[in-house]
Amino acid sequence: MIKLSGISKNYENFSLKDISLEIQKGEYLVILGPSGSGKTLLLEITASLEKPHAGTVEGVDSSKIGFIYQDLMLFPHLSVFDNIAYGLKMRGMETSKIREKVLRCSKDLNIEALLDRSVKTLSGGEKQRVAIARAIVFEPELLLIDEPTASLDQKRKSEIHRIFRKIHKKTNATVIHVTHDFNEALSVADKIAVLNNGKLVQYGYPEEIFNTPADSFVADFVGYRNVYSGRIEENCFISGNIKIYLESENMEKAYIAIKAEDTIVSLDRIDSSAKNSFEGVITDVEKKLNGYTVVVNAGFEIHCAITASSFENMELSSGMKVFITFKSSAVMVFCH
Repeated sequence: MIKLSGISKNYENFSLKDISLEIQKGEYLVILGPSGSGKTLLLEITASLEKPHAGTVEGVDSSKIGFIYQDLMLFPHLSVFDNIAYGLKMRGMETSKIREKVLRCSKDLNIEALLDRSVKTLSGGEKQRVAIARAIVFEPELLLIDEPTASLDQKRKSEIHRIFRKIHKKTNATVIHVTHDFNEALSVADKIAVLNNGKLVQYGYPEEIFNTPADSFVADFVGYRNVYSGRIEENCFISGNIKIYLESENMEKAYIAIKAEDTIVSLDRIDSSAKNSFEGVITDVEKKLNGYTVVVNAGFEIHCAITASSFENMELSSGMKVFITFKSSAVMVFCH
């Protein structure tokens, strides 16, 4: 087990603040957060590349770490083979064993045809695979990954995600993977740690992070499109001309969040037990892989998810009048 206890670090105008995490052996942890939240700095402290001003890191053998950097850091003057073999040579491994390991690893990553090429001639996806091969060829106990798909298109991203899942399943190495992409985190993570401005704001399983975000920042960051700030009085959220029924104690300052999937769009007002029903006008329509997101101005802007069949049956379009309905139990509440 890897244990980070009370990690704090002042770095120029930024600080990591009292971060504690326990990562089980063989676990795939994703550190998730926006740019500038301290993700890479925490990764470097874990690898002993940076020293914390306070706190300790336990359970890490620095000689058994593989590191995949965001900018890959491949050696431009070396061939693909020599890039992958570099760490093995530094460990004094005999030549025949190095060749055996490089060939096996490159075959697993489908880059054996590239071994004699200069890395300067490779595409972004090919370079990414070479960097992965170099990091895993010596079979590290801990694999650290920093924003691995930041420069790739969606197809290449999906390919890299599959590679990481395959590597993790095959090796059972402990993995700490940094990203700002929540979909990437969902694709690979056993657990997710969310950082914001140097603080750990939530830690748990992916479904916990998405279904029960700890605060309004996490809700917004993981894709909740409907996040509002206001006050709560007598089971009613009030903000300007917004009045939403919910289940909560009074709060002078609060945030609420509503999943787009928890709303119902209809052409007529629905007769139901749901307390929240608003008339509005469609201002925008976003096509999604699994349906549509309809943006409605109901005195406030609300994003609503709708299936393709429902969208087509109602013949929805911008400018149309619709009704939005959702239950009070669908409204999540966070302290301000």
